[in-house]
Amino acid sequence: MYKQFNEEQQNLYEFTAHKNYVKSQADLTRHFFVSASSNTSASRYYHFARINFYLSGSELGNEEKRLNKIQTPGNRQNNDLMHFNKFYTQGSIVYIPQNEFGDTIKKGSFVLRDNSTDTEIKIVDDLNGNLYAPSATFSQSVSALSSSDNYVGNVFYDIGAFSITETASYDGTNDYKDVTSGNYVVSYKGTRDLTTYDWTCVLEPNELNLTENITIFKPLGAGDLKDNLTSSLFPTYITEVGLYDDNKNLMGYAKLSKPIPKSTSIPMRFFVRMDY
Repeated sequence: MYKQFNEEQQNLYEFTAHKNYVKSQADLTRHFFVSASSNTSASRYYHFARINFYLSGSELGNEEKRLNKIQTPGNRQNNDLMHFNKFYTQGSIVYIPQNEFGDTIKKGSFVLRDNSTDTEIKIVDDLNGNLYAPSATFSQSVSALSSSDNYVGNVFYDIGAFSITETASYDGTNDYKDVTSGNYVVSYKGTRDLTTYDWTCVLEPNELNLTENITIFKPLGAGDLKDNLTSSLFPTYITEVGLYDDNKNLMGYAKLSKPIPKSTSIPMRFFVRMDY
């Protein structure tokens, strides 16, 4: 009942897959932070955000030289185009569960829409980890929308987190510090590296023509087949293909959508694909 694969019957492919996600505020974890706040939680999250995202190695090195090469999620992904100059005394940081983005968030796919007020605030990423508001009507300089003057926060693709650190106004009425405090939706593409194995299972006419299904035997027949199954015209049916290791331990199996009669006159091929 077992047959060995040869090298030509086994193939391996590696590729990157993307999946679209849309998450509301109920799906995400938001932390508002304030420097030196009387609110202990807000103050702690300020120090958390500063140390883990916005404190450079050189700043730590001023306090203790052995820390001058520390890598944080912020400066680790910094490609000289990611801005960190707008970390002020207050802001917010939001986390996406890892099972909701995979290995990383695809660069250029992040969109935040805040509908807490009558004015929708739309914020997107620029492929470099900077967030900016393409339709802002207030406190925008003439430089590029995602420049160090105009960016409003950051997205940390590898850990599924984003921050809003700008404290200025979006349109003269709504402030960025209030973004993500009410109703908002985040859309993005999650990225996952996948490995796919393909196997071609070849059955010759004289192979695997017997079944191990115990229901073909009489209950007390000492191995005798049921009367309606003794005809030579009754074929063996294939319902699934099992994949085993060298010690014949079942590693996985593929089920057919319906039983297929095993041919005793022509070769048959079954193609099995498994993603990791």
